[in-house]
Amino acid sequence: MVSYAKTESSEASAPATNLQVLPETTSPSDLKSLMKRYERELGVSCSYCHVEDRESGVIDYASDENPRKHTARIMIAMLDDINSKHLSQLAGDRRYSEPVTCGSCHRGRANPQAFSQ
Repeated sequence: MVSYAKTESSEASAPATNLQVLPETTSPSDLKSLMKRYERELGVSCSYCHVEDRESGVIDYASDENPRKHTARIMIAMLDDINSKHLSQLAGDRRYSEPVTCGSCHRGRANPQAFSQ
């Protein structure tokens, strides 16, 4: 796992910057929980989408230099659309009551396996 220059408490209380898809009102603790879920569901560490200084190990969460962060934003917006615009129309059907998450397709892999025919 990545080592951080900041302590857990300062990291958890620092306001997020450069949020473009997630609501700017997302609390630091909710953001940390969400990022941990993304890590688990994709089987990656923070530096997969965020820029990490190779020498110090410090992660620049606000940086947009890593192209995977752009991809992540598109995927987060897609999930929001699926859950809020499409699955919400099936509210009466319990088969669709669980929201779609990254793990629905990725299942712990950065690159989800294609369905075989």
